Amino acid sequence: MSRTVLHFADFKSPCRGNFINSLEALRKAAKARGWDTVYVFPAATAKRDWAKELGEQAAVYYLSGRFLSDLRLLRGVIKRHGVTLIHHHFYKLPYLLLFDLAACGSSIPQLIHLHCALHIHTGLARVIEKLLLRGKTFIGCSEKLTNDAKRFYPNQPAYTAKNAIFFPRLEQFEPLDKTALGLRENAKTLMLFGFLYEVKGVDLALEALDSLNKTGDAADLILILTSHQEEIRQKIEERFGTIPNWLRLLPPRNDIASYFRLCDAFLAPSRSEGLPYSVLEAAWLKVPTVLSDIPAHTALALPCAAYFESGSADDLTAKTRLILHFPPPAEELTAQSEAVFRVYRLEEWIQTVLNIYDKTLSE
Repeated sequence: MSRTVLHFADFKSPCRGNFINSLEALRKAAKARGWDTVYVFPAATAKRDWAKELGEQAAVYYLSGRFLSDLRLLRGVIKRHGVTLIHHHFYKLPYLLLFDLAACGSSIPQLIHLHCALHIHTGLARVIEKLLLRGKTFIGCSEKLTNDAKRFYPNQPAYTAKNAIFFPRLEQFEPLDKTALGLRENAKTLMLFGFLYEVKGVDLALEALDSLNKTGDAADLILILTSHQEEIRQKIEERFGTIPNWLRLLPPRNDIASYFRLCDAFLAPSRSEGLPYSVLEAAWLKVPTVLSDIPAHTALALPCAAYFESGSADDLTAKTRLILHFPPPAEELTAQSEAVFRVYRLEEWIQTVLNIYDKTLSE
C-alpha cells in the first residue's frame, strides 16, 4: 500500500540547520521503506536557498498566507499525493485549523511533534488549542514533553523521539578571524543562540557579560539571531543605549561549527526548552557549556556542563567566570563528546519516528 507523509513546519530560518538535515535524512530512510514525502512551509520560506534546493529532491509547497487559497492548496496536495499521514512541527493554531479543514472527511492521522512546551496559549486561545489538539498523536522530543502530553491528553497516543544530531553538518567549518568579526583578541569568546529575548535568556546573558567586563574579565558575546533581529537589537539598545563593544550580533551559518570553534564557552540560559540541539552540538564539539538548570538541560546529564539557577543573572555570571578560568580538562570534554555521539545518533531517531508512523497507521 502506498504511503505518503506530509511534513508541515513553521520553519523560516536562513539556514537548513539540524532540523532540515534531520528531516531530509528521515525522508531518504522512509523512501527505502516505501514512503513518499511531501513538504509544506509558510510563504516566507520560499525565499530561502535551502528550500529551493529541497525542492529539487522532493515535492515542496508553500502557503500564501491567504486562508481560503491555502485551504484549496492543501486539499489539492493531499489528494494529488495520496497523503496518509500529516506530521506537524512547531504548531500554531491557525495552521492546525487549516489542516483540520483540509483533511476533513479523510480520517488522515495527524502527528504533533513537540519541539517545545505544550499549552503556550492562555484564555480563549487555550480553549481553542485544546480543541484543535484533540484526537491527535504527540511526539515529544524529550521525555518531559511526552509526559506533559500524556498528562494533558491521557486518551491520546504520545511517544518520545529524542532529538538527534546530524553530525556531518558539524564537520564542515572554515577558520574565522576574530578581529574581522569585531571580536577582541585578548577577550574570551562566548556564544548564544537568542532569537527569543526572554525565553532564550538573552537578557540574562547580557547582564552576565556586562558584569564580567566591568569586573575585569574581558569577554565577548556572539549572539546568533535566526529571526527577530530588529526586535532583539531594539531591546539591547533600550538596555544599554547602544550595542555594547563586547557584543556581536551575527547571522546563522550552515557551517555553524565555524562559530563554535571560536568559542571558549557556549551559553544556554534558556528559561524553557524542548531538547536543545545547540547544547548537544557544543558538547560534541568539546566546547565548555554553561546551562540553566531547567529540566530540558539537566536531563542531558552533561558531566562537563556548569549549571546555574534558571533566571539568576548573578549565578550565570559566577558559573561563566568559573568555567572561563577553570575549563573542564580536555580528556573529560572528549569523553562527554563521545557519549553525546552514542546517545544522539540520527539513525536511532529515524528508526523511532518510522516506528511511530507504523503504529499510528495500524491503530
